[in-house]
Amino acid sequence: MALFEGVKLAAVAAGMAITISCNTVLVSLFPHAPGRALFTALALAGLCMAVVVLCFAELASRFPGAIGIRAFTKAAFGNRFSLAVTLFYVAMVMLIGGLEVYLCHLMLARVLPGAAGGAVLAMLLAAIVWVNLAGHELSLRLQVAMTLAVAVTMLTLAWLALHNAAATPLPIVAAGAGGSLLEAVPRALFLFIGIEWAVMHVGRHAAFRRTLPLAMIGSVVAIALLYGTFGAALQARFGPGTLGSMALPHLELARVLNAPGAIWLATAVGLLAVLSSFNVGLSGAARILYSLARERELPAWFAQLHGPRLVPRNAMLFISCGVLVMAPLMALPALAESLSMLFSFHLAMVYACVLLAWLRMRRRPDGRGVHQPLHPLLVWPVLAFLATTGIGVMAEPQAAAARMILLGECLAIGAISAYLFRSALVHTEG
Repeated sequence: MALFEGVKLAAVAAGMAITISCNTVLVSLFPHAPGRALFTALALAGLCMAVVVLCFAELASRFPGAIGIRAFTKAAFGNRFSLAVTLFYVAMVMLIGGLEVYLCHLMLARVLPGAAGGAVLAMLLAAIVWVNLAGHELSLRLQVAMTLAVAVTMLTLAWLALHNAAATPLPIVAAGAGGSLLEAVPRALFLFIGIEWAVMHVGRHAAFRRTLPLAMIGSVVAIALLYGTFGAALQARFGPGTLGSMALPHLELARVLNAPGAIWLATAVGLLAVLSSFNVGLSGAARILYSLARERELPAWFAQLHGPRLVPRNAMLFISCGVLVMAPLMALPALAESLSMLFSFHLAMVYACVLLAWLRMRRRPDGRGVHQPLHPLLVWPVLAFLATTGIGVMAEPQAAAARMILLGECLAIGAISAYLFRSALVHTEG
């Protein structure tokens, strides 16, 4: 029972992180961390993520059954700040979903003739929505299968690339590349995105003690090894000047292998990655909107349940439509060049808020929750590192478009939060 629950939680944790967009972000690391420095960036990001997921596990044990980041930040900082952070997180998930759909469309357009690619993509996305609307348990079983399948196919593709590659060692980064390495770490952090979503799928409170932390730490290690291996395969086949501009590196890798079936294997990797991430993102983001509606922070329409399994259909359909609206926007050149910086900042700031919440909640003498083997002296450096590198990425000269997008996003979230606060104030006074 505990073993199966651990596998299920690990699959959910890794499902959001194994995506086409993560492959695209992976190649954006190479200009900053080429050669062996890639493994250093992944190791630093993995260590930060290990601290983050242990904080998530401890905080989640204080609020079993609650929607992770919303419950943590509300208890630590109050309702309004928590609402803004939660909407900020949901917006990031929808942006990622839109990028996934767009990249999948590009991939299918390269391997299938005419409108066949669009038709296949539409059928796959409709199937995932239908599966989620059918019930949560079926969704989790499908998630385990898809996550394992995409990991195996990515490793197979990497093995094919490394097996016939020239036996030349990866280059060692020059001593003056420390600044570039620090710019690479927040981008590498994106490769672990969504691991924390496993906290929403814990079925037993006893799992917070060992099963959940081990599942999430295991997912961090597995993802670091997976992308490290895949990154080594890419560097073995392509020059450093060509990697950073690839939108679909797994497909380009398959093209240069000249192996029978490599293109279709890469296509299978892409499709499984999209299905896996879309499945986890749809389920998790819909639950967040449903929870906010239950708290009367969002319209009651999002809290309506349907079917014998009581599925939040309206919230799921809203997230699905939002992702489809975002997808064509990813073709804009200004947005495409800014996505890795935008996602890195989003993730670093959200995780910094979680670490701050942990530091505040740990000081409370209520004794709630399951304490993880963490000390504030370990959490504070990670918090400072995330805040510094995240802000540093957005301060780069080439991040001008990302800053404008971020400003618009913050203004929209601020307006929504202010309107909801005004509505609650009027209701209270009335």
